[in-house]
Amino acid sequence: MKKNIAMVKKWRSGCLYSLVSGVSLVFLFLLLMLLLGSIPVNKGFAQHSQGIEIFVTDNGIHTDLILPVKTKYIDWRTKLPLQQYKEADSSYQYIAFGWGDHRFYMETPTWKDLKPGVAVTALFWPTRSAMHVSYAKKRLEPNNSQQPLILSEQQYQGLVQYIVATFQQQNKEFILINGAGYTGKDNFYKAHGHFYLFRNCNNWTNRGLKEAGVKTAVWAPLPFAIMQHLR
Repeated sequence: MKKNIAMVKKWRSGCLYSLVSGVSLVFLFLLLMLLLGSIPVNKGFAQHSQGIEIFVTDNGIHTDLILPVKTKYIDWRTKLPLQQYKEADSSYQYIAFGWGDHRFYMETPTWKDLKPGVAVTALFWPTRSAMHVSYAKKRLEPNNSQQPLILSEQQYQGLVQYIVATFQQQNKEFILINGAGYTGKDNFYKAHGHFYLFRNCNNWTNRGLKEAGVKTAVWAPLPFAIMQHLR
């Protein structure tokens, strides 16, 4: 009997410790998000009247970088060939890039498909990552969730280098994850880096903007930390 009571007390202590640790981690995350998300870097950034237009998009949870399909610096179709996209063709003018948790991407085509176990694992355990690429027919309409930026040629080249370096490559080709795309206009590719709470999809976008010299947050785990500096 005493042994059973001791085991129950030990179990309760362990549960309490886990709960306190979890709450503390969430509190620390929120505190850092508010503090570091409000502090801007690249304060001197000013959009150019002439240059290369990109977009940063926000769906409330996740951000993407939207670039022209072709400039004099890169034609993305040479690295992401249209043959891999059944519904995209040479008339498509823009291409979207997002980085995220490999399993989350594969198993969550829509939010209704979200499984708690997948979300918890992605947040609290470093996991494999993937790049999500989508071709877009035409220029986006600017609004609060689709912010245009005009970069200098040098800034644009820095952003391109950052994106290219995120892809895993084999024989100088991006490694396609076969059959993983949601539609005929998007695909997934193997990526460098591990995903977790403090290094997530929005941090990836934020670091890319830093590389390009754009005014953005010191640290941005949620979209608003990025978008508030762009509006």
